[in-house]
Amino acid sequence: MTKAKVSATVDPDRLEMAKKLTGCENTSEVLDRGLRALIEDQLERAQADGYARLPQGDDAVRQVDSNVWADLPWDAE
Repeated sequence: MTKAKVSATVDPDRLEMAKKLTGCENTSEVLDRGLRALIEDQLERAQADGYARLPQGDDAVRQVDSNVWADLPWDAE
């Protein structure tokens, strides 16, 4: 995987807490894990929103409307 160099200003206490909780010693790994978790959370929210817009019933598999579901990039990982 290619990496991009970034400059960020973060709360130092929050960064230290994240390092302690994750066992990560370097900031890059903490940020990578945080970004991964954020992306996963947002994709799950998008999926849940799709279910909320079209509640699932016994016949849901037969009546899937592709316009209702979020375009989730599961294969992009």
